[in-house]
Amino acid sequence: MNETGDGPTAPSPAHSDIREQLASNQRAWNAWTPHHVGSAFYDVAGFKTGRDTLSAIEPRILGEVSGKSLLHLQCHFGLDTLSWARRGALVTGVDFSSAAIAAATALAADTGLAARFVESDVYELERRLEDRFDIVFSSHGAIWWLPDLKAWALVIAHFLKPGGRFFLFEGHPFAMMFDEKRGDRELHVKYPYFDSVSPLLEQGLGSYAAPESMVPSTTFSWLHSMSEIVGSLLEAGLSITNFEEYPFLAWPFFPWMEQRDDGFWQLPASSPQLPMSFSLLAEKR
Repeated sequence: MNETGDGPTAPSPAHSDIREQLASNQRAWNAWTPHHVGSAFYDVAGFKTGRDTLSAIEPRILGEVSGKSLLHLQCHFGLDTLSWARRGALVTGVDFSSAAIAAATALAADTGLAARFVESDVYELERRLEDRFDIVFSSHGAIWWLPDLKAWALVIAHFLKPGGRFFLFEGHPFAMMFDEKRGDRELHVKYPYFDSVSPLLEQGLGSYAAPESMVPSTTFSWLHSMSEIVGSLLEAGLSITNFEEYPFLAWPFFPWMEQRDDGFWQLPASSPQLPMSFSLLAEKR
């Protein structure tokens, strides 16, 4: 909570515009979810037979989670959330998509994994959940859907127990500057690094995980600099205890990226090796 005792609120600038942009995103994720559940990208069948969607990085940095309470923000339909449950964590997944929460709840029942899923926008979560957690977790393409990272960081700080830890594994903001749709293997800067206010509008058919679905959508995303990401967490009272950068990403951001044996995607050896993702661990004082 902030010093006045009030919880974090929805983003302040241009309230009506941002609310409609977030509502448009919510409609897109509701429409995408059924196609994502059946997609090869997410491989739900493999998950049901024991596939772990976490990489070696998350458990290496977070360590043993058995018996610890874990809050997963923007969990989509729960694959990572349930992977933590398989490792013994007491998990709660949160997402603003009703379709995703329904799919996550059904998947937990199908796999017999104990999990709680809550339908909520990140900014509204304090009004819908009272618990405190040992771990708050977020990963892979989550924060770009949030217009206000200061409010996001306050939510994280609010839900962490004293001594609790926040783990973020995310696409690197430097890599997000480049034109991801070019097919000529050239790196061209397309997006500004220091403009986190103006949303990026995208209209199209299908989604990253199910391009063949032909589902129409209008989405808005926000680019955030590394200083904004780290600074928002520091301002919320968290201490950064670990930070790492990686030349790979969880999805093929550029069409010419090559998949590694560990499932991550990396630029060819002949290309400049950019920082494609990063992980961050922070602790509540």
